[in-house]
Amino acid sequence: MEDSLVTTVILPLCLAITMFGIGLGLAIRDFHLLVERPRPVFAGLAAQMLYLPLVGVLIGLVIFDFPSALIGAGFVIITLAPGSSTSNLFTLFAKGDLALSVTLTAITSLLAPFWLPLAASIILNNIDAAQNIELDVVKVFIDLFSVTIIPIIIGMIIKHYYPTLASKLQKPVATFALVFLVLIIIALIIKHLDILRDYTAIIAPAILLLAILAYGGGYLIARLTATTPAQVKSISMEVGIQNAALALLVTASILKIPEMTLAAMFYGLAMYIIGFISVALFNRRNA
Repeated sequence: MEDSLVTTVILPLCLAITMFGIGLGLAIRDFHLLVERPRPVFAGLAAQMLYLPLVGVLIGLVIFDFPSALIGAGFVIITLAPGSSTSNLFTLFAKGDLALSVTLTAITSLLAPFWLPLAASIILNNIDAAQNIELDVVKVFIDLFSVTIIPIIIGMIIKHYYPTLASKLQKPVATFALVFLVLIIIALIIKHLDILRDYTAIIAPAILLLAILAYGGGYLIARLTATTPAQVKSISMEVGIQNAALALLVTASILKIPEMTLAAMFYGLAMYIIGFISVALFNRRNA
């Protein structure tokens, strides 16, 4: 499978399907939590959009001395990515607050085309090691808008007018997106095997630390804001599980920088492993 086909066609299609799946599960009432229960929503947003990018900067550009700043910049991109619909599934497994999880996923996904390029540009332009990385904010916004917001809106329209069809489509669409994401990551790993051989020993510890701090930090922030146990689980899962497909789209398809894709590729696999461990710990505690 040619890299150009993966990054220019299959990856955007996978992301669009993922966002379409998110839209299929959304209704306007899902945003009522912002008014009805603002505390856990804002706690989750703060953990996802402020705490996690800070961790990405520290791990990618401060704590670890990567051979290239491009590798570290990849950590910034993956931590700026929104939550994934898979976080809703893991929240369900952990017996968390599903409504909160869906709301957080929806809000961060809708904000992603605006938030990700703007925040990434500000962060990278103010860090000496990453100032040579050129990020066209307008282009990234347009590309992300077309493969995130539009599919979400289409999914919501189907949900509104054809709720039975939307309900039937949700599971197969989510499964399709997850399977194709894994296949895309495998294809990119095979394509960039030489780079991976050089950097795996350096990247792996950083990815493990990122996953632990993502899930653990989300958990602690939720606990400190005195939310319910179910909401704590939801926020932990939402912060831990990122939309790796979107991060890969930015790094592999838009910027076309192989070194920047490493964090998204590794984290796209590691977040599920740590996620299942977190689910087991949550359920064991419940028992």
